[in-house]
Amino acid sequence: MVPRQSTTLLTIVVFVVLLLVIFSSSPKPESLHEGISAAAQYVPKFPSLNDFHLPTFHPPAHKPPDPQEDSSSGDSKWFSNLAWLNPFSSSITLDESRSVLPPLPERPYIFTYYNPKKDNTRDVDDADAQLLLAWRRAWYAQGFRPAVLGRGEAMASPLYESVQHLELNPELEEGIFKWLAWSHMGDGLLADWRCFPMARYDDATLSYLRRGTEPDRIIRFNRANSALFSGGKTAISGAIETAVKKIDKSAKNFVDLIPEDLFQFQQTSSLAFYDSATIAANYPGLSEKTATPAAVDRLALVELINSHLQTTFQNSFPGGIVVLKPHAEHTTALVEPALRLARALGQCPHSIAPSSCPPNRPNCHPCDAHKLMQISQPATYKNNTQVYTIGTLPHPYTLISLLQNSVEVTARYIRRETGRDGWLREVTGQHLDHKLGGGTRAVVLKKAVADEPAIGTSIWMTVESLPAEAGQALPSSLLDEFEWQLGFKIPRDSNVDAKNEGDTKESMQHANPSKQGVGREYEIMKQARGVLKTQTNRPSIQAVAEAWNLADTEVWRFVKAYRARSIVERKKWEEAEKDFLGARPKK
Repeated sequence: MVPRQSTTLLTIVVFVVLLLVIFSSSPKPESLHEGISAAAQYVPKFPSLNDFHLPTFHPPAHKPPDPQEDSSSGDSKWFSNLAWLNPFSSSITLDESRSVLPPLPERPYIFTYYNPKKDNTRDVDDADAQLLLAWRRAWYAQGFRPAVLGRGEAMASPLYESVQHLELNPELEEGIFKWLAWSHMGDGLLADWRCFPMARYDDATLSYLRRGTEPDRIIRFNRANSALFSGGKTAISGAIETAVKKIDKSAKNFVDLIPEDLFQFQQTSSLAFYDSATIAANYPGLSEKTATPAAVDRLALVELINSHLQTTFQNSFPGGIVVLKPHAEHTTALVEPALRLARALGQCPHSIAPSSCPPNRPNCHPCDAHKLMQISQPATYKNNTQVYTIGTLPHPYTLISLLQNSVEVTARYIRRETGRDGWLREVTGQHLDHKLGGGTRAVVLKKAVADEPAIGTSIWMTVESLPAEAGQALPSSLLDEFEWQLGFKIPRDSNVDAKNEGDTKESMQHANPSKQGVGREYEIMKQARGVLKTQTNRPSIQAVAEAWNLADTEVWRFVKAYRARSIVERKKWEEAEKDFLGARPKK
């Protein structure tokens, strides 16, 4: 029998449970709601952070993914995007160290065909490789993707079966195989390996060719020769099929078998074609060397073409070369490597015909050793296409150290004794209102570096990538890179190329003296680099300098990333072409 106390307790528990079930399932009366609302009017409200709408309290945001390949090199990182003219890259990338760069322009293919002769000596093949290398470099600098084709590409063409059993003379076979190789590759340009672009980057013909080919027709430049064609795969294949049907024993030139109505002819003065007839007519000094070995002739031709490319560069900028030098009393050492480069570009190139002109520009102004290109060192940048600009950007901490004449810089000194964005304000001082902020100035300089109209008119680099000792010549690797941007080999001697400087070093401080001395400037720059390379977990003076000079830091990173990306792009192309003729020889 259950005790009385237990029965009572059990009854109470059941009763409470029933009450909870009933009240939880039934709707609350409206009067209760009204009572609560009325009472709530007398409850004091305490403000929360959300009520203040503070702009600094935002929820954390994820960084956008980085789907782009090859978007970093060393400590430089970039993101290619159409919004590259945003004043500050971090507003797009959410990464302070990643710069937004303009998308890489599409490089249209330009092909040439080379088939070494069986009786060539090793020296002749090496000389031909030098000419092909010069051909690659010149077209790459003009924004194209050069590629050397051979019999392998010709035999891979579906049309090869229609000609492989024909009896052809060597000249006709060479022409057919050239077009078969072109048809195998598809749309693009086909150039003779002795055809060079000899004009400014913004030349009308070269700009037209960079926009791509027209798929339904073949354009033939300069009716009298076969130096350059542009066409689509369908039109190329149709022209080959038509010409093959007309082959007979008397045929010698394959292009002559193609009906003229399949071509659209265009005249241009932007191409220099160094065929045998042109050399004999214009450069007797070279044609007289026919009695010498073929390798010597070819190397002399390479030297002649290189001199013409440099002469074209010098004629393209009648206003001379500008080496930007803001804060002139403190930056002689900072710009000295750029000044060495400028003097090298203004030198007269070596050639078998030093006073000659390119065949497409017979009325050029040959280089005169007594009247070299003018070199100026203004503090401000001018948007002038008649001058070639060389700009060197220092890290904000490096510039502050030079202006103070010491690397012992404190955060207090930076905030109280220095203005913001000192380099940009000096460089853009004459063209922008002094009231404008650093963001606007950063956009102006970005356009000067990477905007399409500015390509081919300037070279930009960071000070930290240049030599850090007084009188030291430029690194060979840096000159190699500049040559692929300029399109010709830069004259190198002890004052330009570090590889040739030997034990003596020449300083240019007497040509452009500084109050504190070039030696002291170099010492400060060297010490500043050591500070910039130091990694600490605590906030560094480098971070303070960058935070105080946001726009200067932005353009410094932009230029650094822009140059790094161009190197990555070229090396990737060279890697793809390394097994083909005319690739750069390994050192």
